[in-house]
Amino acid sequence: MRLDAWLKQPHTPSERLRLIERLAQALNTVHDRGESLASIAPERVEVGSDFKIDLAPAARGRPEPGYAAPERLEGGPPSTAADIYSVGSLCWEALVGRPCGEAPKPLAEIAPELSRELANSVMGCLERSPEWRPKDLTYLAQLAAAQQKATRGAEPKAERAVAPPRVSAAPRPTPRRASRSHRPLFLWTVLLVAAAASSYLWLYRQQAEPGITARAVPSPTPPPAAPQPDAGATATPQPVAATAPTPAPTVTGVKPTPASVVDPAPTAEPVPTAMPVSTPTPAPTPAAIAANPEPRTPSVPPAEPASLSAVSPLSVRRPGKVLLDIRGAGLRSDQYVRILPLKETPRGITVIRQKWVSANLVSVLLELDARVTPTVYAIALEDASGALTNPLQLHVTK
Repeated sequence: MRLDAWLKQPHTPSERLRLIERLAQALNTVHDRGESLASIAPERVEVGSDFKIDLAPAARGRPEPGYAAPERLEGGPPSTAADIYSVGSLCWEALVGRPCGEAPKPLAEIAPELSRELANSVMGCLERSPEWRPKDLTYLAQLAAAQQKATRGAEPKAERAVAPPRVSAAPRPTPRRASRSHRPLFLWTVLLVAAAASSYLWLYRQQAEPGITARAVPSPTPPPAAPQPDAGATATPQPVAATAPTPAPTVTGVKPTPASVVDPAPTAEPVPTAMPVSTPTPAPTPAAIAANPEPRTPSVPPAEPASLSAVSPLSVRRPGKVLLDIRGAGLRSDQYVRILPLKETPRGITVIRQKWVSANLVSVLLELDARVTPTVYAIALEDASGALTNPLQLHVTK
């Protein structure tokens, strides 16, 4: 089946990533034989069973707009860099679902579900300058394989999420089951409320009955015996100390005197409280400010230091120019590439240009002349303060 017909069919994201992986591997195989293709386009790529890619039909033909590299449209000869551009356009179309055209938009904006590294790797193949394109597609194949595994693990979960729930033969309604489970709790609540109410009423009656008895029955303590009064005289009873706030009972037929009335306890007059006097706070002196400085807002913590993880390709030949992809984490645009000695002092290695792509990728164009000693060197990034990242090994061969 031709690739143009395959792209028109519906496919899962993992199948499209599988196609990208096989395309990158097939082009690497062609370049390892020292060959380059004349025109790579969907109608000149065959997709077989198990995603076997055949690029033999692309060995002939004319460059097609939208798939050919800019230098090929301007009349340039076939090259490995032009082939990488063409395969990058096929990968862009496989991921998005439409041709990228001569001015492809950033893949990270159109397909945000892809990993940042995979999107940047595809866009690196579509650089207009051949010097900025990768030398091979090994890293692109590895990223597509890794994204494919992650997508495969997510697809069954999505299918299970949209699958309708299975209903058993004898379903038990949830509302009735909840009603039976809450009925004992409701009965216990009613019983507890009733018991609390009855206890409250009983305590209230027990507290109210002594007060009623004290008002209805006079004090059982008789007053002390008084001398018999003369006829017609008024008997003056002795005052009795009050044991309760209720007044003493009145004796029938005897007129009480004012002395028999118990005066209420005198109420203590409130003592005026002195108003608090506010003491003005003296202005802080410079010595006090220096001794007790005001707390400052904590500054933003510095960014994590940059670290390198890989450099591609691992070995370069001299003399000539080579494009290196330096990958890591926390990479910044103010860092510059440095070639450090491991065994020999680096002579004849010049950094022509470098490009900060993202926090995970920096591309650098090196030029090596015949004076470079074939050995192992170190490559690192250095900022304006002179801080270096961890170095990676770079092999220089003849």
